Order: sequence, then C-alpha cells, then structure tokens
Amino acid sequence: MSSFFFIDDSGSKEWDTPYARDFIDNAPARSPLNRQFWEKNYFVLTGLYISHELVAQLNPQINDMKKQFFGTKHVEIKSVYLRNPDKRRKYYIEPYGITEESLREFVENNWYKIFEDNKEGIQLQAFVLDKRYFKNKRPNYVPLEITSQVLFDRVELGQNRKCSIVFDQMDSQIKSIRHQQGKIIRIANKEVDLNSFHQKYSHTEVLFEKSSNSNFLQLADTAAYNVLRQFVDHGDQWEIPTEEQPVFYSHFDLMRDNFYCNPSDDCLAGYGVVKIPKGLQQHGWRRAD
Repeated sequence: MSSFFFIDDSGSKEWDTPYARDFIDNAPARSPLNRQFWEKNYFVLTGLYISHELVAQLNPQINDMKKQFFGTKHVEIKSVYLRNPDKRRKYYIEPYGITEESLREFVENNWYKIFEDNKEGIQLQAFVLDKRYFKNKRPNYVPLEITSQVLFDRVELGQNRKCSIVFDQMDSQIKSIRHQQGKIIRIANKEVDLNSFHQKYSHTEVLFEKSSNSNFLQLADTAAYNVLRQFVDHGDQWEIPTEEQPVFYSHFDLMRDNFYCNPSDDCLAGYGVVKIPKGLQQHGWRRAD
C-alpha cells in the first residue's frame, strides 16, 4: 500500500546556546525560569504516515468539519496560533466570530479526535535532537540536517520506505533548492552524508508544500509541537531511569497510541520517538492501551 509521510518541525532550527558540558552534567531545572533554555535546546521533526487511500477518505471529512465550525475549509490549524492569545484572536476568533471556549472545544473534541479515530491508519514518528550533546558538528551542520539524516535512515528501515515524503515548506519558494529546503534535498539525494549506514534510499523525490494547503501537514504540526512540549516539560524521564509512572504532557498523551512502537512491549523509544543522541531510553514511554 503506497503512503505519504507528512513532516513538520517544532523548536529552533539553530544552535542557540554554546556547547557546555555543564548543561549535561548539571542541567538547568525544568522550571518556568528556565523554560526558554529547554525550548531552544530541542529541535523536533515529526512525521505522519498515512496511506493514499486514507488521505482521499479523510481530506473531505476534515474540510467538512472545518466548514461546519469556521464556515470555510480554508483555515490553517497551527499550534503557534492556538497557543498564543494574540494569534488566536487574529487568526480564529475575530475573523470567524467564535469564542475562546468554542475554539478550545473544536480542537479538543474534533481536531484531536482525528488521531483518536485513526490509531492504526495515522502513525506518527518523531525525531528529537538534544542540542546539549553536540560539540564537533555545530560549526558544520545545523540541527535540521542532523535530524533529517536520521529521519531518512529510519524511513528506509520501515515498511513505508517507498513513501512519498512531504515537508512543510520552509523557504519562500516551494521549488527552492537552496537554504533550508536545499539542505534536506541534498541529504535525501545522498549528496551529503552525515554517517548514514544506507547506500541509497527507496523513497520518492522529497516534496514541499504549504501547510496552509494541507490538512495533513497541519496534523503533523500539531504532533510536532506536542513532542516538543513532552521533552521540554518531561525530558528528564528519558535520561533518568525510574520505576515511577511516566508523566506525559496532556496533548502528547492524547496521541500516544498513534506512535510507532516495539510490537513486543509497546515501547515508543527508538521506534515512534527517536532521540538524537538516543540516551538511556529506560523510561517506560509506551502506548496508552
């Protein structure tokens, strides 16, 4: 069955803080005071695998859902808009005459229900770069390049390795082969190799599309931000083994069953959630069911 892999990012694409071993050995507490450090420390690429058939089935349903609530299908559900009060007013509340409460209800009961209703048909895979651990690569590669390399390698290992890969457009022109998109294309075409263990890739040509034109890139954006928040708020769980029940960011928890997992124990580590570097992984992040 042919499939798409829709990919969006969350977090900063730059090396925002200087390398310092102390950020690893004596990491700043995860508190409101240090929140900006942790938000800039992680860069996330999150992809949404979905068959061509399910795209054709779900797309008109999502458009109808948007029309019923907003009066038009031409509305971009974007995490940065939803979490910022000024942007919520600008992009949703004022243009469509809705309230904060009704918008929240739409997102909670309609948008996230797409994930819940399609736990097998929509499968997520996230790639999380922890910038604290990178010293030598900082002058040569940006976080986007490193995560893209791991992403393409992991896609090649999976059952969807011949998928059509669609990134959210990062440059001003969709067909740009420079700047951010050029970095991705060169890695996808094996023109740049950051220690990949594959001789070639099976995926088709990498595509770029405006997220405003794609319901599925918008869903990938939702997932990417929730992965970022999980690591910003609870990333210590990955590095510090514990027997206690893991704590999950509430909206990450809503889509936990959509992530790829180890079929033997439902563990997400190294399957649906790939951390770079991988860290200890003994944290019990598993599917909810």
